[in-house]
Amino acid sequence: MPLKVFAFYNGLNQEAKGYPYLKRYGTIISQLALFQISIQNNGALYGRPSRSLINEAHALGAKVFLTVSNLTLRGQFSTLLIGRLVRDRNFSNLVWQNIRNLLVEYQCDGVNFDLEKAAPLDRPLFSQLIQTWSALFQQAKFLVTIDVPAKDRNDPLDPWKGAFDYKLIGQAVDGVILMTYEEHWPGSAPGSVASIPWVNDILNYGLATIPPHKIYMGIPLYGYDWTERGGAKVIGYTRAIELARRHGAPLRWDATQHSMFFRYEEMGVRHTVYFEDPRSLRDKLDLASQKDIQGVALWEMNLSYPRFWEMLQTYV
Repeated sequence: MPLKVFAFYNGLNQEAKGYPYLKRYGTIISQLALFQISIQNNGALYGRPSRSLINEAHALGAKVFLTVSNLTLRGQFSTLLIGRLVRDRNFSNLVWQNIRNLLVEYQCDGVNFDLEKAAPLDRPLFSQLIQTWSALFQQAKFLVTIDVPAKDRNDPLDPWKGAFDYKLIGQAVDGVILMTYEEHWPGSAPGSVASIPWVNDILNYGLATIPPHKIYMGIPLYGYDWTERGGAKVIGYTRAIELARRHGAPLRWDATQHSMFFRYEEMGVRHTVYFEDPRSLRDKLDLASQKDIQGVALWEMNLSYPRFWEMLQTYV
């Protein structure tokens, strides 16, 4: 079955780096999520999308979602904000009304929730919030999608994933984006952000708990550049290729993780880079096709490049 494409557009107007790709390849995007609108402590929403951008996306045939998050202005997910949302009904109703009003005002098709770092002990209340909000948005004729951390088992006490009950959330919403990336991250040892064995385990657990027609598998368009001193920086395909060429570093294929990597040294510091290239991304698209799920979710369009889009077209 052809895959539907849910694409995260990291920006609210035409100035984002992903805009040229929307213009050129937008007809293969089924759903476009404008990232992001953030919930403030007073219940107001920070950020306003471009009407002309929304109109362009609609003209290309894409449904437009507003990604609503609990990201603070400092770029951190607020556990306290979610705690208030799940306990204070008046506050959660206010936030729901503000989101609905924004969707109506800008003629969007739905909402994408990126509510992360909920406290594990709030798991039942968090599920209840998503169920309540989903029913209200659906009654108002809006689609509801949600981003969930990748996991291969039920672990209610996990500090990052524990609050997400795949089964209850999957029953409530119209689409679930499995964030099948960050297997390796800046605080870990170097490795693929989404190795095929790991992604396969996540998908299998997702399919055991969520209807397959609601599942979108996350596709990372990035990797990391780790230093031997610890820590890493995000790197996209184009930048990775340029960096390897500049240092004369041979590109190598990790057959276990299904990922490209290389090593180089700069100013006496050794670096290891794992990144997603057309070969590793094709393996992920093949896996999504084999699992017969609804589609894939691209994170994120600012890091995309023509070769990827040309390959993606063959799957949709």
